[in-house]
Amino acid sequence: MKNMFRDRFLLSSLLIVFGSIKLIFNKSVGFNFGFILLLLGGILLLYSIASYIKSRNNTEVEKELSKEYDERDMIIDGKVAYFSLNLLVCELLIFMFLSNFVVISINAALFILLVSLIISDMVSRKFYNHVL
Repeated sequence: MKNMFRDRFLLSSLLIVFGSIKLIFNKSVGFNFGFILLLLGGILLLYSIASYIKSRNNTEVEKELSKEYDERDMIIDGKVAYFSLNLLVCELLIFMFLSNFVVISINAALFILLVSLIISDMVSRKFYNHVL
């Protein structure tokens, strides 16, 4: 995150410098692009400073909360894995039964298994996060 702050800060400084140079040396009448560069540089500078301060405060809070959630996350991962394994076994038994009567291509069966496991993983993770 510090590298992102440094990159944004350098870019905003560069935009401000180029905008200033363009305003000083451009004597033409009409639309001047230097004002836009100055405005973009200032906005980016404010955004980068605000995000850096916000991320610095968030990391301190995350360090304190990470110790509390480690055990809870392990319990949730175990329950989600158990649910996904049970769902996989049930789906395989259904596919084995159906394959005696209907021709099922391997690609279609594997795609259905993959999609159902991805959906069940997301749903069960949300459920256990809400319940626990």
